Amino acid sequence: MIIRILRFIFLPAIINLALAQEFIPSWFQQLPEMPDARLAVGYSGKYVNDNQARSDALELARKNMTKQISIRLAFDLEELSDGRLRLLNPSFKEYISGGILQTVTANSVVIDSALTEDGYFILLAYPASEYRLILDAGDKTWGARPDWIENLPNEKGFVFGVGMVARYRSWIRAWYDADEYARFDLGKNLQIKAESVHATQRDNRTTIESVILKQTYDLTLKDVTIVARWFDIENNAYYSLSRAPRQ
Repeated sequence: MIIRILRFIFLPAIINLALAQEFIPSWFQQLPEMPDARLAVGYSGKYVNDNQARSDALELARKNMTKQISIRLAFDLEELSDGRLRLLNPSFKEYISGGILQTVTANSVVIDSALTEDGYFILLAYPASEYRLILDAGDKTWGARPDWIENLPNEKGFVFGVGMVARYRSWIRAWYDADEYARFDLGKNLQIKAESVHATQRDNRTTIESVILKQTYDLTLKDVTIVARWFDIENNAYYSLSRAPRQ
């Protein structure tokens, strides 16, 4: 179960340890829409000191908000295939603005937070103002597999991307990587440069044809938001959905 914490006021409650891993705040699974504000989520693991957990979750929420405002993504994938084996050499690099991070830190506010048996969750709003609380945000289970995992949403004016990782020991790292891959997948769906090189190697008895496929992009994206997440409990797989206006 979830302990709700509003504006950092700690309210003690009894946690159902058997079900703790199945419960999350609703806004972690599905980010709500709020007029005139950006929303971003931060999270941290289990700590003896709840203040440290809150601090780490808040720091991540601010970084996620900064990435939402503007982020530069550099992606490079080299794939070698010769009919016998397939080698992949991916490279993911991201760059965020320190100036934007400072602005977010100075002008954002926590509008809701939740403490579970597994960790601490924070919902951050930017710019700082008085916002209504998210109603019925607690005691959310993951539910059924969402359609967007197999079929990206078809919303006019928007582009989407999905990130997935599986069998991580740390759920914190798993969600971090799933979010990152969702952003990179979105960039790929916006723009990518692809080229292939074919090579033939012959000897007295065999001919081996090799193909080198390169995919690259370097984009600065704005308004990239992680709008949904889903955890496949049975397969220990983590999914994140990103969305941005089509540029």
